[in-house]
Amino acid sequence: MIRRFTWFVLAVCFPAILSASDPYQGICVPFGGVKVVPRITERQEGKVLTLEHWFFNTASGPAYGSMGLVPSAGPLSLQEGTTPQTPGSLHIVTRNPDMDLMVTATPRGAMHRYAFFTPSGEPQKEGRILLDLSGTGDNPGSGESPGTGDNPGSGESPVAGDNPGSGILWAGLRVEDPNTVTGSIINRADKETRHTYFAIRFSRPVKRFFATDSTMAPENYPLMGGPGLDVVFVFDLVKGGQQFVGDGVLEIQIAFSSIDAMGALNNLKAEQDGKGFETLLWEAGQLWEKELGVITIDEPRGNEVLESRRSLFYESLSRTMIHPALSHDADGRFRGNDNNIHTSEYHVNYAALYQGSMVRDVLMTLIKPERSRQFVASGLAHYDRSVPKLLPGEGVLDKAMSQLTDACIKGILPASLTPRLLEAMTNTMQTPFQGLLSTARETGFVPAGAEPGSGSIRLTKDFSYANWCLMVMASGAGQTETVNRVRPFVTAYQWLIEPETGFARERNRDLSWTAPADPSASSEPANPSACSEPADSLACRDALLFVPHNMADIVERTGGRKGFERRLDKAESFQELPYLYTWTASPWKGQEKIRKMMDAYSLEDETPAWFVFSAMGLYPLCPGTDQYVLGVPYFKRMTVRLEGGKVLTIEAPRLTEKNIYVKEVKWNGKVLDTSYITHGLLLEGGTLEFSMTDHPVRGRSFRNEKLPYSYLKK
Repeated sequence: MIRRFTWFVLAVCFPAILSASDPYQGICVPFGGVKVVPRITERQEGKVLTLEHWFFNTASGPAYGSMGLVPSAGPLSLQEGTTPQTPGSLHIVTRNPDMDLMVTATPRGAMHRYAFFTPSGEPQKEGRILLDLSGTGDNPGSGESPGTGDNPGSGESPVAGDNPGSGILWAGLRVEDPNTVTGSIINRADKETRHTYFAIRFSRPVKRFFATDSTMAPENYPLMGGPGLDVVFVFDLVKGGQQFVGDGVLEIQIAFSSIDAMGALNNLKAEQDGKGFETLLWEAGQLWEKELGVITIDEPRGNEVLESRRSLFYESLSRTMIHPALSHDADGRFRGNDNNIHTSEYHVNYAALYQGSMVRDVLMTLIKPERSRQFVASGLAHYDRSVPKLLPGEGVLDKAMSQLTDACIKGILPASLTPRLLEAMTNTMQTPFQGLLSTARETGFVPAGAEPGSGSIRLTKDFSYANWCLMVMASGAGQTETVNRVRPFVTAYQWLIEPETGFARERNRDLSWTAPADPSASSEPANPSACSEPADSLACRDALLFVPHNMADIVERTGGRKGFERRLDKAESFQELPYLYTWTASPWKGQEKIRKMMDAYSLEDETPAWFVFSAMGLYPLCPGTDQYVLGVPYFKRMTVRLEGGKVLTIEAPRLTEKNIYVKEVKWNGKVLDTSYITHGLLLEGGTLEFSMTDHPVRGRSFRNEKLPYSYLKK
């Protein structure tokens, strides 16, 4: 096992531990069902740290059940510069009170170790934590006994939509014995009710406990319930006058289930019984090392720039492995979207299937095809249990369509599964129960205002692509009727391209244009709300410069190769932009932009799969084809371990800060004369070598069949 890269993963589940502004930040194991997310709340008394546990319990989207622990049950000061220390773990030091907090994750839970000490280093005699079941991470109460605090908490249920953990209908708590607590949280959701059950085991017996809202239950009453429940637990941290090893330390084991409290207890026993904190910490590190070991950067230790890039690569790679999230118990049971209890007998069941980009799914198809098969199986199982017969997802469901098509085209699924895939995709796209899809089929595109808060141009492009996925699958199965039915929608985006300018522009149901996207294109006053892409005229105007399945058509509609190149030169940056220069006479411009975008990339960009692919010199512009467009690698040598023991080596031996242009590309010593390489070739294993130079190679361009796939030209 190659281990050296592990030490470059500074925060496998993420660098900025003291903010939780996006669903990627948190501590977890790869594809685990639980994420522990630190959240800081500014209060009048000081800063409150809540360690939220997000339990993903729906098939798609970011919905989760949330349970939080507040160390010290109130405000504290955080020591500056605190960071996670090892993969899958979190370390925080606080002052006033003095605490040393460590957390590690398991597939279905987490373990906490809190050390309470005085400023002089002596163990504190008493410690307390607050269990936050309000779902907001912002209602810890005062931590005082009922009736003695100034702010006992409102007890009100948070408003649905405030955050993915809100909308709590009921939270309940049961103190099973002095060391064990179980509970449940029921959330309302758009299409289903979400159930979160948890079990907590303390290393020390609870001395006393109470709800911050005294109307919910008297002190030490073992049953509590309500929509805004917060409970404080108090512990003795020393045994007496004589000091013992472990004084001042409290360990907390936690596990979750979507079935019931017994399921959570069983998960806790299966994953944590007989294991200390160090053992679980080591196991989390081993899980990450195994998953991240699929790609290694084979460059020796270098300067600060190289090590920063190496660290950023592995942090990005780790982010692509956070979702989907494991959703069944240790005994195989899980709660389905039909609210019934099922047993996962033939596949691992996952939730949060489409929490990333389509590019993430393509990456998993390449480097972790067995995981991809399980994701597809989970999506199909969701479809089978769905009363209206829909694949999981929102909007025009293009992510589900993309994942199934890409997995099928790239040959990782058995041919016998194709009829089921096609049935699920056909019923999903033809359903009368998705208003947006019905409107798009009726109008031919998504009209302006059809989906409040979402841009109709983007939705129309997604609608076109989703129908293209269905057409590809139907064509491969010889279903001519389906092909003919969806063919008009494959080019639905064309309705939103102005013939005179080639600019994207929203349209109304009556086919009239909205206000011009580009104020300079008309004397009419600009209407920022006319393009809800973001509300920016240039972004709206260029919203159809990239249509994954039909780039040749876009090039023609924007003035041909030269006109398209001029548009790209003026366009605002987006992740596919540099690869679109493949359709121009100047691919070298794209190579320049790739390097600039890679150097400027940060984890806040939330496109980790883009960074991972781009670092390898490859990019799947059109998921659902077997092609990867060639770019420029970020490292001199990388090794990808493929399924079946095959090895892909990517080399750029002359790559330097100046040598950023590609002179030629060779596959196993033979020059590639196309702008792409196929998935099938890569799976054979071999060496992809990029010859680099310090000046643009202006004569290296591609035409016709040397260009990547396009559905049609016009």
